[in-house]
Amino acid sequence: MLKAFKWLHWVIDLRFLPDKLQIWLFGTGTRIIEVLSGLAMLVFATVFALHGEEMIKEDLHEKFLHLHPKIFVAILIFVAIGQLFAAFFHSSRSNIISGCFLLWSALIWVVVSGTFIAAYPPLSTGMTTYPIIAIICALAGRNLIKHTKRAEDKKGGE
Repeated sequence: MLKAFKWLHWVIDLRFLPDKLQIWLFGTGTRIIEVLSGLAMLVFATVFALHGEEMIKEDLHEKFLHLHPKIFVAILIFVAIGQLFAAFFHSSRSNIISGCFLLWSALIWVVVSGTFIAAYPPLSTGMTTYPIIAIICALAGRNLIKHTKRAEDKKGGE
């Protein structure tokens, strides 16, 4: 059983990938995820801020009322701007901060998907799309933090 957990950890950490691909993935690839997630949050917050009152009246979005829409929009904007801002810096510290913002955005996307799941029926794309985005953000954030710490440990050991 312990061996299965070690194997799963190895797969989730993406350690099986060649070093050059890991460097690209945790550099450029993760930046792409950060920017797309941040922009998606800004769009989501903008639409919700401008037309949230009307959206909440719809059955599909009525559960968003439980999130206190103004606070939810503020959180979305804060995390999105932080995520976009951190994505443009390329230091170990900014990578750790970016990873943390990715983890926060994963949590936000889980909450968004939970509101769509709570509104079931009807079945909607929000029930499937946002959990996938959350998983991608969570894995990217976790692996960015771990990869950055591993790279710093290598630098310190040399």
